[in-house]
Amino acid sequence: MKPFLILLFAGLYISAAAQKTESFYDYNWKPCTAENARFYSTLEKTDSGWLRHDYYLNGMSLQMRALYEDKECKIQTGQCSYYHANGYPSTLGRMVKNKQEGVCMRYYSNGMTADSAYYQNGKPVGHRFLWHRNGFLSDSIAHLNDSIDIQITWFDDGAPSAGGLLLRGKKHGTWKYYHHHGALSGTEVYNNGSLVSKEYFNEDSTPQTNMAKANTDAVFKNGTQAWTKYLEKNLYWPHNYGITNTDMVTVGVEFVIDESGKPQDVEVVVPFNTVFDKIAVDIIRNCPAWKPAIRQNRKVKMLFRQPVTFRQNE
Repeated sequence: MKPFLILLFAGLYISAAAQKTESFYDYNWKPCTAENARFYSTLEKTDSGWLRHDYYLNGMSLQMRALYEDKECKIQTGQCSYYHANGYPSTLGRMVKNKQEGVCMRYYSNGMTADSAYYQNGKPVGHRFLWHRNGFLSDSIAHLNDSIDIQITWFDDGAPSAGGLLLRGKKHGTWKYYHHHGALSGTEVYNNGSLVSKEYFNEDSTPQTNMAKANTDAVFKNGTQAWTKYLEKNLYWPHNYGITNTDMVTVGVEFVIDESGKPQDVEVVVPFNTVFDKIAVDIIRNCPAWKPAIRQNRKVKMLFRQPVTFRQNE
């Protein structure tokens, strides 16, 4: 006899005496019934404001804790914390009327620091650092004055990637980009964020005359339709599981296509059940190679978020 997963989570209802309200949300964070929920939320009036907790229903792990000025949760003011599906912190900081204030830290799901910045009135000030998932520095942004920043970026192996000026947060002037071995891959000239001119070079320093090849997204080897067919062909409903109140569930998976076209850092961002989650991860982790993304005439990593939908009647 099959074990059944019933999408009605007992023990979540809050008593009136606790003065809390509860809400349920589906995969796309739209309000729904408890039977179809993927996220669960509580809201409580406190002396400091409206305290909201959001949870991943799978395991009831915390997804967000934040303070709001209003019951509708439209104006965030106070400490806030967000968490990955595996329980690791995602973002820790403080908001004042929906604007970041003070130190804000972001983290990857493996626990490594992704971003460290100090904010005033929603804007980063001073020196800001960002890191790759493996711990290598990815960006250094030096704040020169109220208008101008200098940004330098690196590949995740420590090789220089690019550099230029930011004018009020937008690219300005000449930006230079480099291949992994150090040769110039391109120059782009900006005027307050608008690209004015561009020139790209191959790894042997010859000019890249086909501009269409200099900036392309990563794509599955035979295109988007082939990717959909691959998922449909390899996806299956676990034989020992049944669901009583729906015939379809979706697992959210995030992954990176690296410079060689292979998937890496495949992880679940919207979990459902460990068995379903593993199937979704394995299908993407074992997929054939993609055509890697190209930026400024260089192969680069590209991040994807893929909904993987299981259908019980298939």
